[in-house]
Amino acid sequence: MEDTKRKDRIAELYQALKKKNKYLSQISLDKPLQDPLQTISNIYDNTFLHLAIRFKQKDIVKELLKMLPKEGNPPLWKIKNKEGNTILHELACSDSMKNMAGKVLKRYEEYEMLLTARNEFGETPIFCAARHGQTEMFQFLAEKMKLNDRSEDEVKHHLQRDDKTTVLHISITTECFGLAHFIAKEKSYQCLIEEMDQDSMTALRYITCNSRAFGMQKIGRQEFIEEIIKSKSDQKQGLVDVINAAIIYSGTVFTIIYYSFTHFFIIIWKTTFL
Repeated sequence: MEDTKRKDRIAELYQALKKKNKYLSQISLDKPLQDPLQTISNIYDNTFLHLAIRFKQKDIVKELLKMLPKEGNPPLWKIKNKEGNTILHELACSDSMKNMAGKVLKRYEEYEMLLTARNEFGETPIFCAARHGQTEMFQFLAEKMKLNDRSEDEVKHHLQRDDKTTVLHISITTECFGLAHFIAKEKSYQCLIEEMDQDSMTALRYITCNSRAFGMQKIGRQEFIEEIIKSKSDQKQGLVDVINAAIIYSGTVFTIIYYSFTHFFIIIWKTTFL
């Protein structure tokens, strides 16, 4: 009887999710839904729980989590969609789901496996948080992973995906300079500043190649750039001049005063060719 009630409630929640998201009807499989971890997407093999999280339906997510067995059978870190994302990868994509992530990690003994699970790109959940610019979630997961107590090699391992892109690289690419500044200034993550991706690009080269970082108002941009400079003392003065000019400039065209341009060219030339 209890099992019947559980299945009926899951079906009700599923219908509620479909009403909130018409797109779901187009991608869902045409079969009865009986479990929160049942695959319902015919495109990305997402489970009901994956999609409830992706659509940020907290009440539904909370109820579905309660329906999962506490003993973790099957193990949650093994339940992945076609992209290799666990439910923690999905939760990590939004600061608003931090409390839900906390409930998952508190409920299951296998939480360490969830924290370090990788998707098809080699991304951990905390990397997904960085890719989406979710600073609160990043800090929350970093605390749960105890990154402050880990060695540099361990930090790099967890904060770098298969193509050698780090969380610092990705936060610059997505122009999430508030998060980038946080990562650059934290002692535990400063080992990432000199780290290169598969194209031999460091964080400094990422920032110098991103003209929009200079021409647009971005939260934490000035602080982040200054943090990068501190780690490159041999190039500091010339780059400071250029960045100061960029930060105070408010137009749509980026101009550099003459005395800065010479230093900037030398820095770029050294970084690119030496």
